[in-house]
Amino acid sequence: MVSDLININRTWKSSTIWSLYPAKEAKEILATHIPKEEVEDNLEWSLTKSGTFSAKSGYWFLHNKENDEVDNSKFWKQFWKSDIFPKWKLFLWKIWNNALSTADNLVKRKITKINPICCLCNTKKETLAHLFRDCHISQRIWSSSMGIVASQGAHLKIHEWIKNFLNLFKKKRKEEGSVMEIDFISTLWGIWLHRNEIIFRKSNLNPVRIMEIIKENINRARAKRSQGEIKADNAFEESHKDLQWTVGQSRSSNVQTLVVDGAWKKNTQTQQWQAAIAWKNLNNDPREEFAGKIFANSAKQTEAYSIMKALTDMEWRCTELIIKTDNQEIIRALRNPEKNNKDTDNIIKDIRKIANSVMFVCCKKVRREEVILAHKLAVTTRKS
Repeated sequence: MVSDLININRTWKSSTIWSLYPAKEAKEILATHIPKEEVEDNLEWSLTKSGTFSAKSGYWFLHNKENDEVDNSKFWKQFWKSDIFPKWKLFLWKIWNNALSTADNLVKRKITKINPICCLCNTKKETLAHLFRDCHISQRIWSSSMGIVASQGAHLKIHEWIKNFLNLFKKKRKEEGSVMEIDFISTLWGIWLHRNEIIFRKSNLNPVRIMEIIKENINRARAKRSQGEIKADNAFEESHKDLQWTVGQSRSSNVQTLVVDGAWKKNTQTQQWQAAIAWKNLNNDPREEFAGKIFANSAKQTEAYSIMKALTDMEWRCTELIIKTDNQEIIRALRNPEKNNKDTDNIIKDIRKIANSVMFVCCKKVRREEVILAHKLAVTTRKS
């Protein structure tokens, strides 16, 4: 376990720099040579090659600062929409606004009889940055919980340090980033809760207890998030269960069910379009299917062609048919033809006409997963 953490820490020493800075700045930092002999420090303006301040460089610095404020606004919008506990959102908001009741903040508010020393290490004054990152106890917690070398972020303000990590997690794949986000916030929360246990419950310092709190909150947060996904799935089903277009009435049990899909992609090099359609019968012979290339101007038009092809091919094979598609625009167009467009007008008219020649047709909006067989056929054909 210890060796694993050491290996993780080694990778974080360089990877953290790449994650916390843009590529250009990260390269400059990693390329900086540290002299073996001590030399006197001197002040330089970092935005010019000569190190001398100029009005032009000062202007561009202020201009970029305004852009940073726009990025900050975008970050807050994403943050308030994130699927984490509301108390965690308030907790992080207090950290960013320096409103958490740490010892230094309480002293600033003229609150007396406050012990200014960190209750974890009992050596340094308690500040937000010290408690959550710079304290050697907290640094060991970060190393154990996520393999983060917290000492490498000491040059940043604590709210910038936290925000950089949260932005990094957003750039990961959704599932991976979600897990890392929960683990990160749980670690901050675990340090804070154990700090309060020591102060208000007179508990002894116990790093194992911090790890227990972190693990417990990680499990609770992941369970909440998975429940939220289930609720979202149910909400999707509820909102789309009536999204279908039906002609006639089913009167037999021999209803054929087809899945359809279209694959459309614009070729940016030649400005041409590549399209293919496919359908597959889920009831009978698994080889009863179709896939072929077509010309189409849009993904919507391609999907309309796939439905029309399925109807045409099955018109004389059965009298009752269910067609599943993952395109809700086509279903709405079939229900309200007058709201259509020039690319699909005539296709929609033909679909409706063919449907009137059979006893029962139902076109249903379903999830992409339900039409995956047709989707794979269409994509393979388009790429062939």
